[in-house]
Amino acid sequence: MKKKPIVIISIITAIILLCFLGIWLLNLNKPHSIEDIEKIEAADTFSQTGNKEYIVYFWQSTCTYCKQIEKDVVSFYGNGSIPIFIVDMQNSANVDSWYDWERHHKKYDKVIGKVVNGKEVLNKGVNIEEYMNNKEIAWSIESNEKNQLIAKHNTAYGNTSPVNAKEIEITGTPTMIKVKNRKVDRYAVGVEETLELMKKNK
Repeated sequence: MKKKPIVIISIITAIILLCFLGIWLLNLNKPHSIEDIEKIEAADTFSQTGNKEYIVYFWQSTCTYCKQIEKDVVSFYGNGSIPIFIVDMQNSANVDSWYDWERHHKKYDKVIGKVVNGKEVLNKGVNIEEYMNNKEIAWSIESNEKNQLIAKHNTAYGNTSPVNAKEIEITGTPTMIKVKNRKVDRYAVGVEETLELMKKNK
């Protein structure tokens, strides 16, 4: 009669231990950081076979904005309704997928004056307020090695509807592309837009 309680206690203890072991094993498989999520190259953005819908997240470890949403991305990987893949934009294999900022600045920057004896002298007819208060284009004013005052055009015109990997132009990170049937279904740039994209695919 005394053996029965010992057997019951042993069984209960074994069940509790198995539960703890199961929880521990589940936590082992869960990603804890972006580094734990599968990486692909930008060239493979539209070729993740076996997945009708998925998200490709263009990321950098040094990106402050990427760090802000890292927990959200990791959570989405574990709980989202579709797969997510990471493209490390610091990887040399992905360098061709960056937006060409050098060409952009050559095309859109403007010389608006010069620096004379340490003072900024604007060209005739230039109104600095038109640059500083522009709501559509982000401008910054800088001087170069020739002492020219340059209005730098900092609003990118990247392709948000690439039809293949060669047309991808990442203007900055974080960027997310939702792919559906090998086409862009949704394109998001910046913290708010990427969070919204994940929210709609939870």
